[in-house]
Amino acid sequence: MSNQTKATIAAICFFLSGWAQAQYPEKPIRIVVPFVAGGVSDNVARQVSLKITEQTGKNFVVENRGGAGGRIGYETGAKAAPDGYTITATDATYTMLPGVFGNKLTWDHSDLTPILLIAQMPFVVVTKTGSKIRTLQELVAQAKANPQKLNYGSSGNGGVNHLVTELFSRSAGVSMQQIPYKGMGDAVVGLLGEQVDVLVTAIPTGLPHVISGKMTALAVSSAKRATAAPNIPTASEQGVPFVSNNWVGFTVPKGSPREAYDWISKSALAAMATPELQQRIHAMGAEPSLLVGDEFGKMIRSETARWTEVVKAAGIKVE
Repeated sequence: MSNQTKATIAAICFFLSGWAQAQYPEKPIRIVVPFVAGGVSDNVARQVSLKITEQTGKNFVVENRGGAGGRIGYETGAKAAPDGYTITATDATYTMLPGVFGNKLTWDHSDLTPILLIAQMPFVVVTKTGSKIRTLQELVAQAKANPQKLNYGSSGNGGVNHLVTELFSRSAGVSMQQIPYKGMGDAVVGLLGEQVDVLVTAIPTGLPHVISGKMTALAVSSAKRATAAPNIPTASEQGVPFVSNNWVGFTVPKGSPREAYDWISKSALAAMATPELQQRIHAMGAEPSLLVGDEFGKMIRSETARWTEVVKAAGIKVE
């Protein structure tokens, strides 16, 4: 082999080596969370990205863009450059906003492409321990006997807890009065301070207070009992057909490279296959729940239609 040929082969190998190393991702991937740090979407995004980093050596930067009930964060994700370096941690709020705000939104669902659903977590119906309402049957009976007399707290008009409690009310055939707060933390304070009678909140928010003895759990909203709280009966098994979950998944801006889509999907699935990450998800009160690509997209469309109907039936309006 001539020196020239050797030099040519060496040059090709050097080029291919550099090309292979330059494969996606070449820089940290941003994960936009449309809510403040510490919430369910934030925790899930951080745990999944940490496990992917452990497995691949690739880094992520979580960016919390809270405000306006999630609209700011979703707009940030939807309008990001479709270069494969922005993921939006997408939750149930995403499917509620079109019904609440309609054409006032500055983005459309077609602007974000679903990659995969990661986890789902039920809501829990709670009252303050020591309240006159100690069971789901008592709540329904009192609400039916006294329409609009029982108060429930929400994280704000048109927010997740508002819509979910309206769905619960429809499922139970009752009518209660909403007391909107600036956030679920304030609503929890309202319940413990007896300003409101009941909360329907995500299980990671309510369960610690149930465990501490400050709240009484009446039911969970999942189809079957939650792994994190197997002693709390479902609403359905108590005669109220209330089934609804919050959830978290990953989406990317429309037009993002297929290479990025595939890498994120495969890496997240590999991370979720580890017992360690599954245990962390369970510890949050959530259930690992994987739907990929079109299946996740179908769920988003179905949930959007359902929540839009709930908004319309309840006459929910947000200025």
